[in-house]
Amino acid sequence: MEFKILSHAGLAVSSGDVSLVFDPWLVGSCYWRSWWNYPPVPDDLVSGLKPSFICLSHIHWDHFHGPTLRMFSRDTPVIVPRGHADKMKRDLAFNGFKNVVELRHGQAFDLAPGFRITSYQFFPYLDSAIMIECEGKTLLNANDAKFMAGPLRQILRRHPSIDFVFRSHSSANGRMCYEVVDDRSAVVDDDSAYLASFAAFVRRTNARYAIPFASNHCFLHKEVFSLNATIKTPQMVEKYFDARGISEPEVKVMVTGDSWSSERGFQIDPQGREFFDDRQLHLQSYRERMAPVLEKFYAEEASARVSLAEVEAYFRKFRAAMPLGARWYFRGYPIAFVLEAGESRTIFEVDLFRGHVRELSATNSTEPLELHTSTFIFKQAMDVDLFALIPISKRVRFRVTRRTKGRMEFLNHLWCLYEYEVPPTGKLTFRFFETWLLRWREVFLYMRIAKDIALGIKVSEQKYIES
Repeated sequence: MEFKILSHAGLAVSSGDVSLVFDPWLVGSCYWRSWWNYPPVPDDLVSGLKPSFICLSHIHWDHFHGPTLRMFSRDTPVIVPRGHADKMKRDLAFNGFKNVVELRHGQAFDLAPGFRITSYQFFPYLDSAIMIECEGKTLLNANDAKFMAGPLRQILRRHPSIDFVFRSHSSANGRMCYEVVDDRSAVVDDDSAYLASFAAFVRRTNARYAIPFASNHCFLHKEVFSLNATIKTPQMVEKYFDARGISEPEVKVMVTGDSWSSERGFQIDPQGREFFDDRQLHLQSYRERMAPVLEKFYAEEASARVSLAEVEAYFRKFRAAMPLGARWYFRGYPIAFVLEAGESRTIFEVDLFRGHVRELSATNSTEPLELHTSTFIFKQAMDVDLFALIPISKRVRFRVTRRTKGRMEFLNHLWCLYEYEVPPTGKLTFRFFETWLLRWREVFLYMRIAKDIALGIKVSEQKYIES
């Protein structure tokens, strides 16, 4: 049995002639040239890859990467979590994959004798973890899924002995993209929470080894290159454990190409650490190598245009899916979309309460409720429903005040509900009720969080992990 780190969240596990590849993003970039694998994935690691199965944890592009998936045979069985909607299955069919296996929450699937995986789901917008049991070893690929409280206890009761745990350790949300203009000291994101959460989770699993995973990326687009300073590296995880005297589980820094096998143990190339020891130098060199690709994309973005009619058509459809109470929440608070395309700037004001859209020459500078992004991204998001991915890209700025910030956050939640087909914007189906009956522990967790918020009790991921 062997596992190998392929990329940011790419993992290969093999036993005999059977191989399973998780979340393969192996070529190019994602999120509109924002995210890139770091360290870069060597060509020879990709060329000979012919998995028996592919497993995808969720639909975000750094895990569900179309250009990489299209490198593999369309006959390859693809395993996905069976959530309340079949969006992943439909998107795979669009990419030519028809052999799709959907696993319910807690359902096991045998790839071969002695090689079993079990799917566990979490979060309303569908994330998942996979437990791998192979030749007497147990690996928990938690990936981006932030299991805690009852849902985490369910996993640990069913799998009390875990050898390796893989989990993300840096930000993949859009909190840092908020600019609160009337409170420049406002803390929009707590950087320290990511390392603390990683430590709390892996310690709770009682695993032998913890691998910082699914956060090995960087930003190369000119708009976000400076945000590389916000990424938590595997070495930062290692230092966090050392500074607090945490020895169990043992942290293993593994990057693309590193592996473990039952015959040889860990095979870790010490040169991989150079990418983090001299990170700024490597990032600059990486950006220079990718300059032709980036420059081509900058030109494409600069030529993008969007019309008032297109914006009206999209928000007519989006508003129709919104509950009436959600529209009322925006009464008197129209949203300004400030769109950049090279030297060109276009501003659209959208009144979700009244259903009006108009083009502006300037924004409200005293009480802003603004979303700033590129015209290219905005147009593509309208065309194929991608607004939920824009905050992940970091290629957006939410310009708000203390009074309007909540409405912008609410708008982002509405987009997630709409695009992930979650009621009330999505349909209530048998599949929806089946999914949440299996995940009843998660429902109770959300009720507990709601109660704590109502009582003014501090809410933190670490607290619920440890409970």
